[in-house]
Amino acid sequence: MSTKPWYRTWKARIGLRLAGLTLLLATAADGRLLHHLVSLNATSGITPLELLLAALAFLSASAGMAMLLMGGRLWQPVPLSNRWTTYGVPCPVVSHVEARGR
Repeated sequence: MSTKPWYRTWKARIGLRLAGLTLLLATAADGRLLHHLVSLNATSGITPLELLLAALAFLSASAGMAMLLMGGRLWQPVPLSNRWTTYGVPCPVVSHVEARGR
């Protein structure tokens, strides 16, 4: 049994990149459908279906590019500056009596 995190296995790296490619292909299909719906009646306002398709295309494109380019590195821990961490710094304790008086 390997002690590597799941995102460092070769199966995860390939699978995540294939999932990203699939999302990008789905974005192309969403874009074609959205273009077709808009071109049918260009003078009308935005319908809820068109808005939903546009949001879906945006999310698919964003997630697809992230997965395709980054793969398993999306879940890799990154070091944080001490400025952004509270490790080892005690939080101020305020009792309910003190809080009520504020």
